[in-house]
Amino acid sequence: MIALSATFHLTHHCNLRCTYCYTGEKLPLAMNYDTIDQSINFIESELLRLGITQVHITFFGGEPMIEKEKIFYIIDAFAQKTQLKVSYRMSTNGTLLSEELMQKLYNHGVFVSLSIDGHPDVHDTHRVDAGGKPTSHKVEKAAEIMLSYNPATNVTCVLMPNTASQLCQSVDYIFNLGFRYITTTLDYSADWQEADFKILKKSYKKLSKWYIEKMQKNERFYLSFFDERIRSRTYKPIAANERCLIGTKQFSIAPNGELYPCIQFVKTESLPEFMIGHVNSGFDTACQSYLNDLSEKEKPECKGCKLESRCSKWCSCINFMSTGRIDQASPIVCYNEKILIEIVDKTADKLWKKRNNPFIHKHYNEDYNVISHFEITV
Repeated sequence: MIALSATFHLTHHCNLRCTYCYTGEKLPLAMNYDTIDQSINFIESELLRLGITQVHITFFGGEPMIEKEKIFYIIDAFAQKTQLKVSYRMSTNGTLLSEELMQKLYNHGVFVSLSIDGHPDVHDTHRVDAGGKPTSHKVEKAAEIMLSYNPATNVTCVLMPNTASQLCQSVDYIFNLGFRYITTTLDYSADWQEADFKILKKSYKKLSKWYIEKMQKNERFYLSFFDERIRSRTYKPIAANERCLIGTKQFSIAPNGELYPCIQFVKTESLPEFMIGHVNSGFDTACQSYLNDLSEKEKPECKGCKLESRCSKWCSCINFMSTGRIDQASPIVCYNEKILIEIVDKTADKLWKKRNNPFIHKHYNEDYNVISHFEITV
């Protein structure tokens, strides 16, 4: 079903000072209630214009829990619009989460995703509070609370050059905390060197052994680094209409009401060249078209690459983080995909030759996502 996806950046403020954060200086600039009301009206008008009734709302920041009252205000406002089908997600660092707040979020149908970069030594290398103190102990407490309400909670794990050697240990740590949905990603804005990728390749090989071991033990889990790339070979490559066409059916609302194509473009420092409108005045269609055309341009640097159809060169946000442009493929993506896909394909081949039932079920049963979620949550 076609849906609209809108992200409310409720504040530029955050109680952490993650070293790789892209949003700029942490300022106590929050979305006020007038802007929230205008944003809700804008979303409703867009749904009407597009002739659809389903909308996915994401709460983001900064740290959205700093403005938790506004989360429930938005949910209550949409609840009055009975003709709409609304789902809610939130990404959080977890340090402000309490049992009471989690229960309220759960009761309001908010799917909460947690950021954990790995075991405490890794996590505390980059994810510290405003005073420079470690946060892993608070995140572990949040993990316990979140999993008690939703065993299918997703974790986002960011990999840096100086934590690449610890990838497998970190994934195993997150798994042992109880998480079964693990989204792993590189920091594409970091200064990755050839030596870092050599270390990363060794980590991917270790992770391959971990993945095979879990499959042989009939474990149910999702690991994005491997499962997304196995999917790209098992099924057809991601089609153009499956991608996030920036600033069309997916957009971000900054605290001041400005509209941007995606979360990566919402910063303390304004990026007027990527501003696609305002909730008061609507979309700047000329800017939307320009950015979409720029994003969809052929990338000559990818010509002739056998992996072109399987890599994420089409992601404008990743390209922007890495190169500062949305029409130029990220060299970090290129280097990483060449290393990772080779290892992932060999991993998949080993499991296929063994006729590993959990692997075959996972990657050749189209109903697996629904079945797996049910198996984890019951």
